Amino acid sequence: MIGLLTDYNLISIALYTFGILLAKLECVLGTRNGQKDFQRKNLWAAVFLFLSSVLYIGFMSRMFFIERKIKNRAMIYVLILAFISFCELGFAIAGLFRTKNKGHSYRNIKIINFCVALIAILTTQMSILNMMSQTDIVQIENAYAGIGVGCFIALCAVYILIAPKTSVIDREHNKFVLQDAKQNRLIDLKRKEIELTLCKSFVYGDFVFRAKIEGAVVEGDIVRKRSLFRRMPLPFKILCCILSEILIFVWLIGRGILFLRSACLPQRLEARMQKNGFRRVEQTEILPAL
Repeated sequence: MIGLLTDYNLISIALYTFGILLAKLECVLGTRNGQKDFQRKNLWAAVFLFLSSVLYIGFMSRMFFIERKIKNRAMIYVLILAFISFCELGFAIAGLFRTKNKGHSYRNIKIINFCVALIAILTTQMSILNMMSQTDIVQIENAYAGIGVGCFIALCAVYILIAPKTSVIDREHNKFVLQDAKQNRLIDLKRKEIELTLCKSFVYGDFVFRAKIEGAVVEGDIVRKRSLFRRMPLPFKILCCILSEILIFVWLIGRGILFLRSACLPQRLEARMQKNGFRRVEQTEILPAL
């Protein structure tokens, strides 16, 4: 306790770690309570995570102004730290791929876990760079990397805040009823099933609205088709894995562009359906017999 109150480094670490803990706690409570108070808990989770990012950026920025001596660390310590950090990062990435159909709160927990894993990886990098330093002074590259990680965590906080309004999660299922048949130039009501393309992507898979038709009611889900990688024959998949160090950055840039292109798909679908004479039906709304 005395060390915590007298060492500014420990105080800074404790503050941003506590902020991350509070953000994750709000998400955990959100998974237990379902949609009850979801907006408030989601807001606080974003606020706590953003404050943690600001504190972390400040913590790393101090390296520009304060010259710190390197503490001697044994090689075994660095190896154990690297092993734990990369395991943590691997589990965090795997968790991000297992968030489908589990709601915003669960997905937010995985995003926060990924942010924590990035901090752990950066800590490992700092330990390795410090061991290789010839001046016994903490290298300034660590400060730049830390600020970059802090900015990424801040962007994650902003995403957590706006995701309920822009993403498809929890709004995949949509139901529409025809109000004005004269405006309908989109859907042939004589068919039993339809598939409307909402966002095209040859590499990552198209976002489509797959629905069934019963009378004047169109009901279905927004889904994403299989990506190019999943459609590839096995030899090409192996080749992509071999070239992953080169392709990963191109893939990430393209995935970011798709993220922007596919924002607000439920609103865009609703606007398209309204233009053709359909009205969106709420989940609790009961339609009169046709």
